[in-house]
Amino acid sequence: AGSETKVSLLDKPTGASRWVKIGQEFGGYVVTAYESSTEVVVLTKEGQKFRLKLKGSKVKAGSSADPSPEIKKAILNNLRQLAAAADQFYLEKGKSQVTLDELVGDTKYVKRLVIIDGEDYRQIVFALGKPLIVTTAGGFTTTYAP
Repeated sequence: AGSETKVSLLDKPTGASRWVKIGQEFGGYVVTAYESSTEVVVLTKEGQKFRLKLKGSKVKAGSSADPSPEIKKAILNNLRQLAAAADQFYLEKGKSQVTLDELVGDTKYVKRLVIIDGEDYRQIVFALGKPLIVTTAGGFTTTYAP
């Protein structure tokens, strides 16, 4: 998107995925470089470098086009599910804030959260009465006001 290089990474054990800029951390690794000529991303962890060939890599120009109606609906459904889970948490725990990790997991309110279009649900501030806002990798923002 623009002049910023981002790569989409997936943590297979957790199913978490997101777009990561060079210099950002993901799953305990820091993305240190992207070599476009070989489609290799370089990750660093504890001083060790790992060179990974991107699987099915696709380099696409940033687009200001909105996602399809199906993608918009799926993201909104994720936000609705998270809002309902947060409300249940507030009721049961008597608290007014919660984290994504307290809501999502095999034994939690939401078993699994599926990333639809590179959106990062970890950026959401979960607080009683606050709208939930998430932005896709392409820059489209969805808001759900409980």
